[in-house]
Amino acid sequence: MRCRILVTDLDGTLLDRRGQVSQRNYEAIDRARQAGIEVVFATGRSWIECRTVAQATLGSGMTITAGGAAMHDVGTGNCVDRIVISNDLVAHCTQSLVRHGHLAHLLKDASQAGYDYLLVGDAQLDEASRWWFSVHPLLTRAVSALESDPQLLSAQLAHVLRVGTVAAASELDSVAAAIRAEVPERLTLKHWPALVALGQVGIDTHLLEIFDANVDKWNMIQRLCLARGIDSGDVVTVGDGLNDIGMLQGAQRSYVVANADPDVARCAKRRAPDHDHDALAFVVEDILNGR
Repeated sequence: MRCRILVTDLDGTLLDRRGQVSQRNYEAIDRARQAGIEVVFATGRSWIECRTVAQATLGSGMTITAGGAAMHDVGTGNCVDRIVISNDLVAHCTQSLVRHGHLAHLLKDASQAGYDYLLVGDAQLDEASRWWFSVHPLLTRAVSALESDPQLLSAQLAHVLRVGTVAAASELDSVAAAIRAEVPERLTLKHWPALVALGQVGIDTHLLEIFDANVDKWNMIQRLCLARGIDSGDVVTVGDGLNDIGMLQGAQRSYVVANADPDVARCAKRRAPDHDHDALAFVVEDILNGR
């Protein structure tokens, strides 16, 4: 098969454990683009959380963000496609999280909302989120509860790409199960270890993410292919995490990095080195050598 679009995850795949792009990976991206391959990032991060690495590494092109809920033009930062959660489901999931004693994190399409996160509830912001918010130029608003006035409530619930929270894994099991039972067919729900500062937070810190049922990296990749007039069979994907499973299974040729979870590793067709050993450079060499 030929490769016209190469899609790579960021954290745990392209980025090493320090959150950096290695020189070999930089050079590999350049070689791939010179060969006519469009390189696309697909990440669980929001646009503002990945903008610096996307613009420094790619400069132009597309980045799929928020686990497949949005797609941004790297050069301009404009949101060119998105899948938001309906207002009623945002309200339902937010109230459920608050009722269970958690702080609800509503990730917004900032190009429309004017800010990045609405934090709802009286619970304290967890340590992992405090660190994350300190290293990214995020605009946040905080309220104790959703508004009762319909017009104000509508503004709070609009433009939401993801509802989530961060807490100990054991604390999230019950709320995740409750939300799955209440609206299983209308939502995509993931529950996995949160990205944390090295040495600062234990591995039990988990992120609960709730999306519209249609949100998946592979679905957004297919929308990009349609816009480009490219067959999705000409896409190669690389990843390591739970939110990469759809694109690893969907692509005819996919690679999983050596540091991936074993359950994720089973979803890919091929293997690459771990993210500290230039995994993307290996993939690009594999493609360009026709293996």
